[in-house]
Amino acid sequence: MKLCWALSFFIVVFSGFLYAAQSPVVGQQPCARVKDRPCIALVLGGGGARGGAHLGVIRQLEKQGIPVDLIVGTSIGAFIGGLYATGHSPDEIQQILDHLEWSTGFRDKVHRDEMPIRRKQQQDHYPIRLGLGLDSSGIKIPKGVLLGQAMAELILEAYGPVLNHSHFDQLPIPFRAVATDLTNRDTVVMSQGSLLQAVQASMSIPGVVRPMELNGRVLVDGGVANNLPVSIAKSLGADRIIAVAIDAPLLNSEQLDSAFAVTDQLTNFLVRQVVEQQIALLGPQDILLSPDVAQIGTLDFDKLPTSIEAGWHSAEQQSQALSSFAAPAQFPDWLAAHRAKQATSITVDHIELDNQSLLSDQVLLQRLALEANKRYDSKKLKEGLRQVYGVDTLERVSLQLEQQQQSDQTSLKVRAVEKSWGPGYLNFRFTMEDDFRNNRYYQLAGSYTYTNITELGAELHTELALGTDKLLSSELYWPVFTPATFVSGQLQRESTILVLEDTEGLSLGDLANKETSIVAKAGWNLSDHARLSSGWTDKDGYFRIPASGVADLGFSKLDYQREGPVLDFVWDRLDNPVFPSRGFRLHANWQWLEDTALGESHRSRSHSIEVQAARSFFERHIVRTRWRFEDYTPGDPQVAVEQFSLGGLLNLSGYPKNYLFGSQIQFGSLVYLYKMSEDRFSVFNSPFYLGASLERGQVHGNMIRVESLANETDWIWASSFFAGWDSPFGPVYLGYGRAEDDVNGSAYRYYLSLGQNF
Repeated sequence: MKLCWALSFFIVVFSGFLYAAQSPVVGQQPCARVKDRPCIALVLGGGGARGGAHLGVIRQLEKQGIPVDLIVGTSIGAFIGGLYATGHSPDEIQQILDHLEWSTGFRDKVHRDEMPIRRKQQQDHYPIRLGLGLDSSGIKIPKGVLLGQAMAELILEAYGPVLNHSHFDQLPIPFRAVATDLTNRDTVVMSQGSLLQAVQASMSIPGVVRPMELNGRVLVDGGVANNLPVSIAKSLGADRIIAVAIDAPLLNSEQLDSAFAVTDQLTNFLVRQVVEQQIALLGPQDILLSPDVAQIGTLDFDKLPTSIEAGWHSAEQQSQALSSFAAPAQFPDWLAAHRAKQATSITVDHIELDNQSLLSDQVLLQRLALEANKRYDSKKLKEGLRQVYGVDTLERVSLQLEQQQQSDQTSLKVRAVEKSWGPGYLNFRFTMEDDFRNNRYYQLAGSYTYTNITELGAELHTELALGTDKLLSSELYWPVFTPATFVSGQLQRESTILVLEDTEGLSLGDLANKETSIVAKAGWNLSDHARLSSGWTDKDGYFRIPASGVADLGFSKLDYQREGPVLDFVWDRLDNPVFPSRGFRLHANWQWLEDTALGESHRSRSHSIEVQAARSFFERHIVRTRWRFEDYTPGDPQVAVEQFSLGGLLNLSGYPKNYLFGSQIQFGSLVYLYKMSEDRFSVFNSPFYLGASLERGQVHGNMIRVESLANETDWIWASSFFAGWDSPFGPVYLGYGRAEDDVNGSAYRYYLSLGQNF
């Protein structure tokens, strides 16, 4: 996606922006302090990844001894220009650009291991997160594909902890960032306050990134109105201007081969027209540099070294013209004054919370995990913001560092804003699995979560699933006393089907189970990664026996009731529920229930333990393992009303989904993954994988004891080869699995799976 494409619709609708009279808000004249020589302004245009050219130009300017007295930048020009204005040397800026993970600026989601454990589970179960809100007024959507949270964190990482400025003229080089007011078509020149927010406002692509709200104005990317702000530099008193234009080139006739290309070209025309108007303002004493960056896309940040080289080469070619800007006598003093020592950390004396959310200050400050009278670097500040943002009900979490003039103490001001399309949210899941034989499984599900009923974060979570298996569930989750301690109540109606096959692969019908359950729990969120809960469950259900098993069992329907205490523990630090590259997960559950079936009651006990772990090597190589042990001990050995299953890709590959089932399961697997590729600069992180697995498992205690049905097994080896895609709609697998011919003469399968977690 190019910046031009993102801007196209906005510019077509609001094309008047391009011709609006500019009315910059100007503070003091920064050129007034320049003595005995002309005031030189550096004007840096917008253009995404092509902005690396600005650094190349800056290198050449310093090589020729050219002092810069004013910087005016738009979009990426504001980003690079702001770094230079704050006293960073070209080498330091180079290091910053080399180490920034630019792709993270285009994804607002925090990492899975930065979320509260409840949010992890909800996102695991419902991965299609369209950002839809729902209330009595109807469906609501966000104001942009991105909310700007990740972009703010990227800028914080690049600039470090920067204090607010009463005026940007206080920087080693006076600086202005250009943005556009979305409400009245004004060009806005930002000259004071938060430098980080000014830079972000100048980079906020309309329609893609949510507009920035600063000082009562709604601001978007400055490139919309003025992508090469020569006029701003002249209005600030610049005597001579070095302008660097990196806007997108016009497409040729062969490139105009799609509707996107035509729209892109229209956008280029509109932006280019204003740029040409700005170029026309340059006089004979000024210079225009146009680096050859036509082959670099707006989001090709992996090509930054190429764009830097192009900028340097462009300036070097114009070295003779640039020599007239040099000031050999004054440059050493200018350089010494420019190289301000950059603070890598800052002492926070006070923390102030501007809480515009439905959650209490206690909840947000606890997640922020920062204390007054301690020193923090940008990494620690970023972690605090991400932990607050991880509650997933906030639109933006931002910070400002302000120094009190009288006491010289620093205040950290954190602002948290509730999502404007909340507090109720819709999310979805589509699951499909086909083994290209007898078994096809599909399910379409949605969830509605009404959040922040109380200040501690109570919520009502409802799920509806239709398809092969069906589900209707509603849970009320209610923190008490503290955000970490809670009580909950859940009512659930579930219908599941196990497809039965004989040892020849022929269908024996379906074993259907329908169950209504009520669960009341009390629990403790030990951390974002661990939860301990206990409670009482009451279940009422039945199994519908297929015709093939009626003669052996003597009945076609088995009704049952179960009730008793339950205990559950989860420790989860996996970075991804399906394709993890690091982390560990443990889930253990115990139940002590009284089972009533066939007119008799017996005490039973069951427990399950599942362990998953993953680790990556050399970036692209991943090894993960999974172990399951599930056991149900009935009071009556003839009636086993709790069944576990194996079968399906990566779950004893080679067998159909849930083909082997019984009251005791043991299973282990070792999976190797090779991460092939991913779209690094997109809203979604969607890598592709190639993988192979080695698996072993066994099953005991089948409740349907039919001679022709796969029954108890010895240990079975299995393996698989597969391709996987971590898509925005859930994991996609295409694979082949084969198992030992233990209970099925044709224990091999091809698999196509979507949305299934393994």
